[in-house]
Amino acid sequence: MISKKLDSENIGKSNRRLVLQLLRKSTVTTRRDLAISSGLNPSTVTKIIREFLAKGLCEETDTEETAKIGRKAIELRLDKRAYTSVLVDIGVEVTHVGRGLFDGTASALTSFNTPSSFEEFSKALLEKTDEIVRRIPKHKFLGYSISVPGMVDVEESKIVYVPHLDWKDVSVKDRLSKRYPVFLDNEANLSLIAEKWNNPVLASRRDIAFVYVSEGIGCGIMLDGQIYRGRNYSAGEMGHMTVQIDGPKCYCGNNGCWETFASTEAIIRKALALGFELKGANSNEKYLSIFEGKDLHCRDVMLKEIEKSLAIGIVNIVNSLDPEVVILGGMASRLPDSSIKNLRDLVNSRVLYATGQNIEIRRSVLDLKGKTSSNIMGASLHIIDRRMNDFV
Repeated sequence: MISKKLDSENIGKSNRRLVLQLLRKSTVTTRRDLAISSGLNPSTVTKIIREFLAKGLCEETDTEETAKIGRKAIELRLDKRAYTSVLVDIGVEVTHVGRGLFDGTASALTSFNTPSSFEEFSKALLEKTDEIVRRIPKHKFLGYSISVPGMVDVEESKIVYVPHLDWKDVSVKDRLSKRYPVFLDNEANLSLIAEKWNNPVLASRRDIAFVYVSEGIGCGIMLDGQIYRGRNYSAGEMGHMTVQIDGPKCYCGNNGCWETFASTEAIIRKALALGFELKGANSNEKYLSIFEGKDLHCRDVMLKEIEKSLAIGIVNIVNSLDPEVVILGGMASRLPDSSIKNLRDLVNSRVLYATGQNIEIRRSVLDLKGKTSSNIMGASLHIIDRRMNDFV
């Protein structure tokens, strides 16, 4: 009897999760469309929607215009105001703080320079987030979702290692909140989560590499539809694969890591060594000024350097993981079309014959939209996914 009750509860929870996911993916829908898409009995969908309306998870809108005779279908949509989260994008130079809504959208609210000391960082973060949390009704607050430029233990909400800042085995949760949930993940993983959710081209793709270029380089890996983090949460740290045995010293302590050649910091060092003057308050802004500025000679020389340095690592990723597609995120998503084509041609001229030598390389559709980065959008989606059982 107990077993049958548990089975019934699990089926009910699974059905509610399915309907909620369909609501999240639809701008507007109807009970009829949800029944068709889910394969559930219309009466089951009606019951679930009744529960969701009572909880404030969705709302009814105008009736749907239809040529059919009979009662018009009432349209439904997810209530994005049902829950709110605080989002944190820890950057090597600047940390951004924002707000996430229940539909997975995100908005940046404030920022501060990232202190190298974790103690000072924690104080600054608490000060900024407290201002936002005070304005959110307690019953609507999901918690905190944080993007980290390094290795993260997602189960323990602990930063394992951030090479650029030399943070090791530190707990953000202990410093931020013991009352509300705190979720962390690597910036490239979160970017990949957001890209997969928002980019229709990736709907059927299950093996994806997301290369996130900033002051360092991270890589989100999706294998068979799941983010792969590795036994010690260091999978995807492709920026630290050795591409030159006696190359420049890296923040991780090794020599010749990929990011010492292809990160925004590395490209800026190269440009300055060649005598080019770059505008911008930090490495990322200076990197963008290379191909958005007016110095055409600098643009031509440095774009070739960017293409070549990125290709080195992407060839290794393709030969190692055999992804269906490689997505360029972070600052690399802003590369001009000509560079994306050159990079694609260069990679396909060097990858193994067995790959088919027709690897697809695309820019992120999210980082081009400007106001919020792909990783902070991913942070907004991540906390909803992690707390899904609380809703259903």
